[in-house]
Amino acid sequence: ESGGEVVVVPNVAAVVLRSPDRDALLMQRRDKPGEAVRGRIELPGGRWRAGEPPDAAVEREVAEETGVTLLAVSGAIGEVRFGERVACRVAHPVAVVNGVDGAYPSLHVVFECVGIGEPRDVPGETSDARWWPLDAVEDQLENEPESFVWQTRAMLGVWLGGRRMSKTQR
Repeated sequence: ESGGEVVVVPNVAAVVLRSPDRDALLMQRRDKPGEAVRGRIELPGGRWRAGEPPDAAVEREVAEETGVTLLAVSGAIGEVRFGERVACRVAHPVAVVNGVDGAYPSLHVVFECVGIGEPRDVPGETSDARWWPLDAVEDQLENEPESFVWQTRAMLGVWLGGRRMSKTQR
């Protein structure tokens, strides 16, 4: 809260691809004890710290949760300067808002990335971190959508929708 008003908490999330060929996607299961979504599939991500550039937040969260190193964060991240001061950093990600109905209010800013390394679990935080073949993610979304954290379903739906659209436009 801020001055008695509930504020939206900014989060970053990452659609991490194993290669630019988009053959596999980094996914994990939520493993925090007591959470209603424990055991569900999600994208790596978390809270965006004040003063932290968006690309640095994404890199930190992915490394903390999975051990994967990001090679690239897409989204045309750059600085906009006014005089000698850096006024803001600009990115072009996907955004998903949670808590519209009064629940925990959060904004998930989603970046597409390329990462390297073998994923590892963080007990009490994440489990089953691994590279999923993209076809398997799409199949799971279609046939067992409830197996995903709902924000992840929304994020992947938008991302995959854009991916399908770009395939048909080629």
